[in-house]
Amino acid sequence: MSIQDRLDELKLKLSKTPVNKGTEKERAKLKANIAKLEDKKESHESKISGKKGLGYGLRKSGDASISLVGPPSAGKSTLLNKLTNAESEIGYYEFTTLKVIPGVLNYKGAQIQILDVPGLIIGASKGKGRGKEVLSVIRNTDLIVLITDYKRLKDVKQLEQELYNSGIRLNQQPPLIRLKKKVSGGINLLTPLKLDLDEDTIKELFREYGIANADVLIRENITIDTLIDFLAGNRVYIHFIEILNKIDELSKGELIKIKKDFPKMTFISADKSWNLNRFVEQLWNNLELMRVYMKRIGKEPDRKAPLIIKIGSTVDQVCEKIHKEFQKNFNYARVWGKSAKFEGQNKGRHHILLDEDVLELHFK
Repeated sequence: MSIQDRLDELKLKLSKTPVNKGTEKERAKLKANIAKLEDKKESHESKISGKKGLGYGLRKSGDASISLVGPPSAGKSTLLNKLTNAESEIGYYEFTTLKVIPGVLNYKGAQIQILDVPGLIIGASKGKGRGKEVLSVIRNTDLIVLITDYKRLKDVKQLEQELYNSGIRLNQQPPLIRLKKKVSGGINLLTPLKLDLDEDTIKELFREYGIANADVLIRENITIDTLIDFLAGNRVYIHFIEILNKIDELSKGELIKIKKDFPKMTFISADKSWNLNRFVEQLWNNLELMRVYMKRIGKEPDRKAPLIIKIGSTVDQVCEKIHKEFQKNFNYARVWGKSAKFEGQNKGRHHILLDEDVLELHFK
C-alpha cells in the first residue's frame, strides 16, 4: 500500500469517527498517524525533487524578511516595485513572476527584505504550480503578506489552507510545552492548568511519536492539533497580514461591503500608491522590530544608523548581535530613554530595552 493510499484510508476513518470524549484517544492517534505520514510523504517527495533549503538559491538578508504571497497577477510585483529598489516584471497576465524577486525596503533605519514569489495557487502544498518551491521560500520569512484582489476574494481561505497544509501556522505562537527526555520512568506530566485533553490521550500522543520516557511541562490549554504540531517539530509560526489590492477599481459601496465581510483585511492600491504609508507602518509593527541608538563613551549617539533588534530584547542580546566578545567582556551599560528611570542609568545585561533607547556599553 502506498503512502497516499494509507493516508486516504486514515482520513476516511477519522471522518467517520465521532467527536466526543470517549473517542478522543482514538481520534488523537489517527491525527498523529496522518501527520506523520504527510511529513513522510513530503520528505520523500523533497528527496526525489532534490529541493532543499530556501529554494531558488535565495538567502535571507537584512533585519527581517517578508514574502508577498497570493494568486497570480494580484499585484505583488507592482507593490514590491513601489516599496523597494527591486525591478520585478509587471504584466497583466498570470504567472508573470517565474522566480523569486527580492527587494529591500529601508524604513526607520531597518533594511527589510521583501520577496515577490510566484503566484500561490490552490493545490500548491501538493506541488501544483511549483507550489512546494514557493512554500519553501515562504516558510523561511518573518512575515507573510497575502495579497489578493476583489475578483479572487473567495480564494483567500483556501490559500490560507495551503499555507497550513505546508506546516505554516499563521499568527500563532509555538505551544507552551517543555520536554525533557529521560531513560526511564515513563511520561511525567506537569501542568499548572486544568487541561481539556485527557492525560492518557496526551501520553498516548507522545508514545505515537516514539517518546516513552520524559518530563513534560504544559503551560497552556492545548488541543490535539497543537500537541501534534509540537511533536512533529517542523512547524513554523509566522506573522500574517491580508491585503486587498486594486481598490481604485471599486466603488465606495463595494468597498464598504467587502470591509464588512473581511474586517481584518488592509485595503490598498499599489498602482495608485493608496494607503501604502499606513501599510508600511503595519509591516513594521507586525515584524516587532525596534531601534536602539549606540553611544560611545563621551560621544553623542549615532541616530542615523540605529541597531535594529526585536521588541523585548535585552542588553545582553544587543551585545551578542554586535560581537560575541562584547557579550563575554560586558561589565555594565548606561541607558537613556523610555526603559531607564533617569538619563544615563546604569543597567545590567538582563535589562529589557525599549524603542529608541540610547545604549552605552562598558566592558571589563
